[in-house]
Amino acid sequence: MIEAEATSPYVGLRPFTEEDSELFFGRDAAAHALLAEWLRCRVVVAHGLTGVGKTSLLRAGVLPSAPSTDADVLPVARPSGPTGQSSEEEHEPAGSQASFGAGNPFVQALLRCWSSPTDTPTLLDAIRDHPARRRPHSSTRPILVAIDQVEEFFAARSAQLAQLDQLRTQCFDLLAQAAAALPTLRILLVVRSDHRATLEPYLRLLLAGSGGGPATPSVAEVPVAALEPRSAQAALVEPLRATGTHFASGAAEACVDDLATSRFVDATGAESLLVANAIQPVFLQLVATAMWRARPGADAVITSRLGPAGNVTAVLAEYLTLVLVTVAREHDLDEGELRAWLTRTFVTERGRRGVADEGLTTTAGLPTAVLESLTARYVLRCEHRSGSRRFELFDDRLIEPLQRGFPEWAVSGTAAEANADDHLRAAQVSFADHDLPTARTHVEEALRRDPGRSLTRAGAQTLRAQMCEMQGRWQDAEACYREAAEIYESLSDTESSGRMLAALGRVLLESGQTTRAIEDLQAASERLPGDAEVQAALAHALWRTGQPWAAAAIFSAVLTFAPDSGAALAGRARLRVELGDDAAAMQDFERLARSAAQVVAQPSMRAARAVALARRGQVAEAANESSVALREAPDSGPVLWHAAEVIRARGDDEGADGLLRRALDAAEPALLPHQQSQVLRLLRRSGAMA
Repeated sequence: MIEAEATSPYVGLRPFTEEDSELFFGRDAAAHALLAEWLRCRVVVAHGLTGVGKTSLLRAGVLPSAPSTDADVLPVARPSGPTGQSSEEEHEPAGSQASFGAGNPFVQALLRCWSSPTDTPTLLDAIRDHPARRRPHSSTRPILVAIDQVEEFFAARSAQLAQLDQLRTQCFDLLAQAAAALPTLRILLVVRSDHRATLEPYLRLLLAGSGGGPATPSVAEVPVAALEPRSAQAALVEPLRATGTHFASGAAEACVDDLATSRFVDATGAESLLVANAIQPVFLQLVATAMWRARPGADAVITSRLGPAGNVTAVLAEYLTLVLVTVAREHDLDEGELRAWLTRTFVTERGRRGVADEGLTTTAGLPTAVLESLTARYVLRCEHRSGSRRFELFDDRLIEPLQRGFPEWAVSGTAAEANADDHLRAAQVSFADHDLPTARTHVEEALRRDPGRSLTRAGAQTLRAQMCEMQGRWQDAEACYREAAEIYESLSDTESSGRMLAALGRVLLESGQTTRAIEDLQAASERLPGDAEVQAALAHALWRTGQPWAAAAIFSAVLTFAPDSGAALAGRARLRVELGDDAAAMQDFERLARSAAQVVAQPSMRAARAVALARRGQVAEAANESSVALREAPDSGPVLWHAAEVIRARGDDEGADGLLRRALDAAEPALLPHQQSQVLRLLRRSGAMA
């Protein structure tokens, strides 16, 4: 089920993020090489095939190392193009506001990544004045800017827009102006290989205006390749070290060998093998996730077998089936006919990968949109040649599961009807791939096909609730979680029922129903007394309802059976400050600094620690901590409240009262009701309310 994914050391089909850097292995050399080129050259183009891991390399490999280089690193930007809807902004001539890029959707997409929604800067302003840059600005410190998925610039969403080329040109021209004005600006462009040639004219425009000085190399090309076998083994083995699970001797090597070995059957029935020298990261993650799910126990040894899943071919076959079910439904096709077409079109009589050249509206007999859907899900890949595209199977390793499945489909002439479980698995794949519309379609179909009180229906309602949560539809999410909890309870699955009740409590808190939230969280904590996350959630709910002593007691109880729970330790530290127990709070802060330094660095934690320091007489250190917290969270009610206490300790009553008044109006986050009462009492005591 979806809940199990949260504890998995593998990310599945989604890209790695900065938060996943501790799970990212096998790419150290590639990350160091890319970062070195980024620092050295004015423009770097990192390119690779679909699914090779370009975004993961940037976010989990390169960015975590960038702060150690004494460079200013801006957030990664991702472009998006026109929506295809006619509007005055989209049709405004690019030259009419060339200095700002107003009305240019490409420019606006970059600005959304680099500036506040309330600001209206130019690209130069957004880069030059970004908060990530350290003050004072240095004339020698590199400014690192990355634009990921550059192929989005060229996505054909708006074929009727005559000046699409002009809008792209303007965007790159404005980037070139920024590069000319900022000689230390270093631009990294991450793009799919099949769009590298399309980028070339815009790259020349960018280089023509970029700065950097005569000694700075103009451009570097960095290819991103699939994983070598040794790197694939590291990516498979290393994430497990912190989980208590490990591979049996030789199991990881056997898995990688299986992923590299493709078995073909030609038209005569003869079988042959082909061993690749690289492993596709997306397939490695699929298999690794299946291994994790198939392990027999929490501290088990993983073998080269995948439990009920079988072997690597079985895992790829299941994924292939889920994709075909999804794509067939999207395009109103028969699943069996789609599989037969895929096999006939992309596997030759010799058992090798075949190719299909893109047609005007259809390709190899099906709408080209079908092939694009298969490409987005790592079943096909395409490359641009002479203004058109050529499609082929994503990897040789798909031929075996495709050939094995095809005879069964061909005999009956149609696919067996997908059942509720099939649709639930398809929904889970789509959800993991951030394809919410498809996930929603499969969830609804799973619920329609299974109206009873089964595990499948409970899983479908859970996934449906998660999607409602993402959209802020709290009432719908509550109803779905409630039904899932009731089903699990009727099936005597106490653990799953507890997790649903905990999710219910979270949803009710978000919608402001604190009393009901506490009721569900208490019920969840009774079912999961040893779950630190659930117990900490109950403590936070009690805190929000003005019961800090009760919350502190629960945090302390959690720390008796989960002493390394960062959430419980952080919550208790802040509560102890709020309750005036500064000595004990400082002990918690010191423990956190040893085990989770990134938590202590959060603005709310810095501000709370600053209060404890100020009360203990360490006013200078407290002032430094609170100023950092204020700079990072200027509209946080708790941060402003604590900063006011520190300023008052330095004798600035007027400044403290000003911060307290700001705290009452702050919204990110707002003060809790009992905290607002404390702030109002402080203001009345100082006479500031007048």
